[in-house]
Amino acid sequence: MTELLSFTMNGLVLGLIFAVVALGFTLILGVMQVINFTHGILFALGAYFAFSMQKYVGFWLALILAPILVGLVGLILERVVIHRTYAGNPLFGLLLTFGLATALEEVIRMVWGKTGFSVAAPRFAAGSLDLGFMIYSRYRLLLAVLAIAIILLVWLFLEKTPYGAIIKAGASDAEMVMALGKNLPRMRSFVFVVGSILAGVAGVIAAPIWSVRPTMGTAILMPAMIIVVLGGIGSFWGSVLAGLIVGLSTSI
Repeated sequence: MTELLSFTMNGLVLGLIFAVVALGFTLILGVMQVINFTHGILFALGAYFAFSMQKYVGFWLALILAPILVGLVGLILERVVIHRTYAGNPLFGLLLTFGLATALEEVIRMVWGKTGFSVAAPRFAAGSLDLGFMIYSRYRLLLAVLAIAIILLVWLFLEKTPYGAIIKAGASDAEMVMALGKNLPRMRSFVFVVGSILAGVAGVIAAPIWSVRPTMGTAILMPAMIIVVLGGIGSFWGSVLAGLIVGLSTSI
């Protein structure tokens, strides 16, 4: 029973990471109609940026700065290359982002090397905590709290702000949003940046659990795609629930 509880807890934490990644993926897919294979690489870049920054600025500042850098990378990719595939054959976007992901993975190898790195948990979250029914990692508990907070913040943004309403409408019918006078290219760029930041945040908080390695983006991409299909494209809570299901099934 103790082992089952441990695997279940690990699965829930893993599912929350999957959910944060999948939320960005489903937003981009819903609004742009582009299967974004670079999403996994943006996740990896978040981990690498945080790995490089933490020894200088600490965990919390790295948690803020690394996703911002990832968002900037996402904005450059969207405005320079990916926007050219909108309203075209979906295969064009799929093949283009697949090529970009492959190229960026090689860039990671050139900058940080081919070998992986282990990332220590922040000192204040190191060690284990007695929950009464089991001993569990402090950092995994912190990770779960951070992931839940991120999910709730994204939900509040989408549900309670006017721009969030526009994004949800764009995911349902982008042409109608443009017909109503909204700047569709700007909205698409914004959504891509938000999705990139979510991938970057997930990479930062997952880094101490997974070794930081060039292929980590590829490893996260397939679960994210399964979650989007299982939860429904554009479905917020569907993606969260599907993330928990995939995380639990993977762990158990």
